[in-house]
Amino acid sequence: MSELEPNAAARVVATPIESEELRRGEQASLFVAGRLSQYFSATGEGAFNAPYGFLDDVGFASRWADPLSSLPPRNMVFCRDFMEDRFFWVRSGDCGPCLASVEINEHLVEDYQMRGPVDYTGFQVILGCGADVYAVLTKLVGIDGSRAFGDYLHFVFCIPTPPFAFPAQRGRPTDLYARIKSVKDLQPIKRLEVSDMIVAIVNRRTLARSDGAPILDRYEILSAMRLVLVSG
Repeated sequence: MSELEPNAAARVVATPIESEELRRGEQASLFVAGRLSQYFSATGEGAFNAPYGFLDDVGFASRWADPLSSLPPRNMVFCRDFMEDRFFWVRSGDCGPCLASVEINEHLVEDYQMRGPVDYTGFQVILGCGADVYAVLTKLVGIDGSRAFGDYLHFVFCIPTPPFAFPAQRGRPTDLYARIKSVKDLQPIKRLEVSDMIVAIVNRRTLARSDGAPILDRYEILSAMRLVLVSG
């Protein structure tokens, strides 16, 4: 895999990384691992108008081979079949002088069998990037391609940052479908401005839910790229 050079207007260089280099690297980072949804369609025929997916593993580590720490609170009742509590978007837009921005916000758990949200919070991670970065991600990850039902594309984003706390989940887990909701005014959790990150395409080694297992134990790395902001 060759290095992807930016064009004259681009601000990003993507350089391939081998798995062994991932093992040796050491930098405090947020790891976000998940899968893009089969419901996305680049033609606008799908349910969503942006690359959309769900998150399986979120936590902090200094190395890909280290266990994840500072895990967000998670009530496992709300990540079973037909329910999702962690969401992922990629959006193209103006990121100013940054490579990308990462916004983490509270988001209501979705019950896809009942076709609606329930009265309990999870969270969403929104990756915002300029057209140049979005173009690189399109080539690396295939975020602008529709997929057949059941055809998930699994990914890991590694975003340099010191650990930070996620809030406790809110809501009424015993009365999820009450007409009067207890969860109101969903809150922002964290915003990051990113100058470099690593993106990996992966296969999950197991479908079981994890509790902070190292990323390299949970996933087989198929390819990985470091994206770096070009200065000047």
